[in-house]
Amino acid sequence: MTRSSRNDVTCHDVPRAPLPASASFWRRALPSMLIAMITTVIARPAISSEEFVDADLLVVGGTESGCAAAVQAARMGVRSIVLVNDIEWLGGQFSAESLVAIDENRGPKGYGHGVPFPRAGLFKEIIDRIEAINLRRYGRARPGNTRVITTCRPADAERAFRELLEPYVRAERIRLFAHYAPSDVMREGNAVTAVRFESTRPGRPDLLVRARLTVDASDWGDVIRASGAAYEFGPDLKSKYGEPLAPTSRKNYPVTDMNPITYCMVIVETDRNEPIARPARYDPRNYRSHAYPKDPKFIYTSRRLVDHYGFPEIKHPDVLLLCFPAFDYPLDVLPKHVADALEATETGASRKNIVEMTRRQRQIVFEDAKKYSLGFLHYLQTEVDAAMKDKRYSFRRFELTDEFGTPDRMPPKPYVRESLRLRALYMMRQQDTTGWGGDAKHFATAMYHDGVACWQFEYDFHPTARRFLLDDPAGPWTNAFRKGRTWGPPYAGRCLFPLRSLVPEKTDGLLGAQKNLGYSSIISSAVRLHDQSMAIGQAAGAVAAVCLRHGIQPRDVPFDRSLLSEVWQSLCTRRGGAVPQILWPFGDVDPDHPAFEAINLLAVRGGLPLRPDQVEFRPNQPAAEEWRAAVVRRSLATKVCSEPPEVPTGRLTRGEFARLWWERIRSLPDRPYRRLSPIDADGDGIPDMDDPLPFHPGRSSWPEFTPPADRDGHPDPPPADARNVRQFNFTGPDSPVAEGFINDVGLLFDKKRGFGWLRDISANHRRRNRLDGLWRDTFLFTRRHDRWECVLPKGRYRVTVCIGDAAFPQRGQNVMVEGTTVFRDHHTEAGRFAEKSVAVDVRDGRLTIEIGAPNRSTNTCLNWVRIVPVAD
Repeated sequence: MTRSSRNDVTCHDVPRAPLPASASFWRRALPSMLIAMITTVIARPAISSEEFVDADLLVVGGTESGCAAAVQAARMGVRSIVLVNDIEWLGGQFSAESLVAIDENRGPKGYGHGVPFPRAGLFKEIIDRIEAINLRRYGRARPGNTRVITTCRPADAERAFRELLEPYVRAERIRLFAHYAPSDVMREGNAVTAVRFESTRPGRPDLLVRARLTVDASDWGDVIRASGAAYEFGPDLKSKYGEPLAPTSRKNYPVTDMNPITYCMVIVETDRNEPIARPARYDPRNYRSHAYPKDPKFIYTSRRLVDHYGFPEIKHPDVLLLCFPAFDYPLDVLPKHVADALEATETGASRKNIVEMTRRQRQIVFEDAKKYSLGFLHYLQTEVDAAMKDKRYSFRRFELTDEFGTPDRMPPKPYVRESLRLRALYMMRQQDTTGWGGDAKHFATAMYHDGVACWQFEYDFHPTARRFLLDDPAGPWTNAFRKGRTWGPPYAGRCLFPLRSLVPEKTDGLLGAQKNLGYSSIISSAVRLHDQSMAIGQAAGAVAAVCLRHGIQPRDVPFDRSLLSEVWQSLCTRRGGAVPQILWPFGDVDPDHPAFEAINLLAVRGGLPLRPDQVEFRPNQPAAEEWRAAVVRRSLATKVCSEPPEVPTGRLTRGEFARLWWERIRSLPDRPYRRLSPIDADGDGIPDMDDPLPFHPGRSSWPEFTPPADRDGHPDPPPADARNVRQFNFTGPDSPVAEGFINDVGLLFDKKRGFGWLRDISANHRRRNRLDGLWRDTFLFTRRHDRWECVLPKGRYRVTVCIGDAAFPQRGQNVMVEGTTVFRDHHTEAGRFAEKSVAVDVRDGRLTIEIGAPNRSTNTCLNWVRIVPVAD
């Protein structure tokens, strides 16, 4: 759902001058400002008088994204930055939300723990600080034993963020205000000019911050919502953005459906054996049906923040993170006591999406989610513990950490996976981010011209549906997935994040950050990790600094190559001891490589010859003459020069050449982008607002590259003179029929139908909702040895078989046609297929195709078959 009307949000227009203000402005604006001030005095008790602060840049939210934005802007010379946080703790997911097994970009294949490209930028700086704290405290930089690389304690992460900001606070570049929540936004015309905050601690005055630019890095996009800027929430239907995974109708996909919140818990091993107190409304039935409590060893071992059993040199008890789907808290429909409490605040409040709720209303939801998490821990320590034979993995000897300083020892905030979605200059969508050719190991289909951050992850929803076990909203419940909104593959390819998705469609003076961004709900499920949020916040800070330097609005930047270059060079720099940010997702160039800056800055501006399937730069390989010439040609096309610089010669590696060449061209003026139309820059018929590549015709960055015809899964047209061609799509019972195909749904052979299986495999169907073309997005599979037959006249036929899986790699696939081997132990990558034709003779009136093999357990996935008679 989209909100765009000023009537839908709380917003007041109180004129404020851009800094510095002219005298003419004051003559025009002073009367209305005085009226507003008088009204405020009359309406509020004396104790609520406001504190006024002026700033160049206001950052709302002490999240990881907000901190990164403030630090980046300060490093770029912004002199007056105000960061306002609704709590004391800084660091967002790292600290206040207690997600301290730190998630990072992940792909189907990478190095280490599957990280597809190196840590860089402010994320690497904060991780280095955290690991240094760990080293001093535990004797190991990485004391945990989890599915991620780095773990930490919440208080240590908060300390790392505070230390990151401290030099700029001490220099009075950044001012911190804690315990203030946004309550109102002022605009002059179409621009945000000030934000009013109410104190979350009684007795303190409100705060009014007037700023030239504001970055909304809050948890729920409260500034965006109050500003009148358009925003979206809830599931996007397929009709909106055309995404393969999106639902086709609102049925079973209410606008309240969101990635769930979770109150994570950090527990510390003790020498006692006492469970936590039984939480209010505790009901063990809430947890019994979930798979996770059935395997307490998995829970214990998969989120160890400190593992002194695995690392005996650590002289500290075990510390565990509890963050599991068993106590994810869905937001689609709420338990009766929560709904009743919300309705007591406002009629209809219980039917709102959480982003539309007031702060007080959200807190009602949060308190119940917190009790639900505590109930899970109590369940582990009582009922699960009583059934355990091996007490090594018992949770009864653990207690909640006391480092948050909260009465209940819970973190100050829940883990927020999805916020409102800013209606931006461009809305990212799934098909942009799919790896080229459907392969997640490749660069994304659309590598945006204005990329300011790199990312890769799976489209990852936790259970978004609440299921009441007794069909009673007052009774026990569990969570569940909705079709198409699940975790696991498919993965995105190696992607960029576009600057346009930080900028509101129509509102000026404002940038999105954290999870308040211009993307679909599906993309939001993949762009929410610790490193991604920091990279996006860092980019927002860089954009803000460039805008303040030139006195322009953020919407001016993504369509101006010289301004984009300024942003890129400010992000990817070692100036002042910074770790340069990665701007192009090469997997083999670390930030400490001497050519890192040159390689990234050349790549992001289109100055390197690239292939979608070559994701390594290979900096130490010799720089071939042909490659050098392509670099020179492509990079100079982005610059203005009357006489080209001298090209480096001699025996050079690719990295050395890139570094030397970039040094020679970096100061040349940037060539402006060519615009053919005010609303369609490249004239390709796709308006810029819907065009992932506004300066590149079409929707793909790689039109000159096509997957091999025998691996794309698309059936080629049959021969023009062919007669009596039969084509079968192997799929599920509810699948539409592709033109020219007959659906086979795995049923037993039927003489009347004329085709079928010798064993019913109708349960073995999949549709991935990932690729276009039903014939390659669906398949029937076997892990055994199965036969399919089709009645045909005796004669010779050319049979083409396609195998593969749009979402997963499949190994060991086997196919035979009339006893002729077509595929033996064949491997296909995710989104890749294998097509092969054989000529066979049918002598008994039935064509026989065998898939799988005896005594094998690997999948063979059959997509489609074409049968063409061979003319005599």
